[in-house]
Amino acid sequence: MIFKYLTLLRFCFNAKKHNSNTGFALFMVMVLGTVGTVATAALLARSNNLSNNIETSITISQQNLSVAETAKVNLQALLIEHNQLLEYNLDDWEKYLNSPNLSEKSREFNHNLRLCQKEGDWKQKKQRILDLAEHNIIDVPMGKFSLVDFQQVDRNRVLATIETENAQENQAQYEIDINFNDNYLSKPVPVLWLTGNKQSSGIGNAKVNGNLWANDCSFPVEKVNLMEVEGHQAKYTAVKIPELPDLEGIKERLPENHYFPSIAEEEETQEQEDKISLKLPRLEDKPTKKDGEKNVYEYFINHLEEIDSLIVNSDFQGESIIILYVVGDINISEIVHKCESSNACSPENFIIVAYEEAKMCLQFDNLSAFIVAPHYELGIKTNNPNSESAQFTGSIWTNKLLTTGDCGNEQVEFNEAWQWSDLPNEFQSIHPIPKLIQVNFNESIKADR
Repeated sequence: MIFKYLTLLRFCFNAKKHNSNTGFALFMVMVLGTVGTVATAALLARSNNLSNNIETSITISQQNLSVAETAKVNLQALLIEHNQLLEYNLDDWEKYLNSPNLSEKSREFNHNLRLCQKEGDWKQKKQRILDLAEHNIIDVPMGKFSLVDFQQVDRNRVLATIETENAQENQAQYEIDINFNDNYLSKPVPVLWLTGNKQSSGIGNAKVNGNLWANDCSFPVEKVNLMEVEGHQAKYTAVKIPELPDLEGIKERLPENHYFPSIAEEEETQEQEDKISLKLPRLEDKPTKKDGEKNVYEYFINHLEEIDSLIVNSDFQGESIIILYVVGDINISEIVHKCESSNACSPENFIIVAYEEAKMCLQFDNLSAFIVAPHYELGIKTNNPNSESAQFTGSIWTNKLLTTGDCGNEQVEFNEAWQWSDLPNEFQSIHPIPKLIQVNFNESIKADR
């Protein structure tokens, strides 16, 4: 009964779930009751790109939705599903949709709106947005409405004006106050974020105890082995990974003995051993910077392909953060994140940031870390003969996950660990940012007549 009028609204969105299991659902709750009762309606919108699981509610003080309330619900649903529209003025909606190749900004605008949609679905969605942008009349069962104005008044607020006409041809204008705020910080960081193209092979039978994001529509999100299907999702996203920290600036401030191989060895072009072992931080190492009360130890690994073993100790002389900046292929036969305290190792205390396009092969039994390698092919294997799979806790952002061959396999279990606010500041800025939308009516600007 709560969906009684859903099919009647021409401008409402299709609530059908796609095969990706990430479809958009719009709920308009209409309450039964006698004359004079106050009805409460809840709107829950789920997007297949930027703003999954966003919840908001509206209150309706009559039995049936009026034209103005119907317009409000439609506008609210549109902005929840495509909150990137809040970043543009109404003229840009029309300009960019009609000229998708006008500029890089217009291409991005259209790409994000169209993400992973079939041609027919995209045409319908495009026309719905154009109808609003061009102030066209939208027919609804109780009358009609149009969007007259849409102005951003400050960073987190938009005022929109709608013009309505009911079945009795009474007209009115209403001001809609739209408030929004960044909400990604309240959401978990995806345990696996795949940024590359041509992901058709997926991740095999690797287990994902968390959320997975894929930036390319070729990735088969419906085949991801989610360990908690109800609590986690695999979905396509238009969210972009933040820019990586400036490597040249980092290299300039790192001491020579924090380079592997060392600057001197590189200058002398001496041949390196086939494999080396590293235990970091070393006793002679000094922190390269501070993060609050934590000491930060940073190291640069430059085209050092073979590392026999890598042990990092995040309890070294107090709680520490170890960061590896990597260039070129890297193959680590054994990697251990060591903690001497009784607490479990925190993934935010061991970070790998990898540049260029290369391959990273990691072998471990149980690892807590944050790995940012957006241009890499990354493979994981367990090095414990008594373990069926490698256990990873934290978050990995990579181009493609390798699940076959010498580098990696599918015997991996990925476990989600923390929220965006746990990440280093430089990785907290994502674009476009999912937003939480709240919409309220002001008094009628022009009374019905």
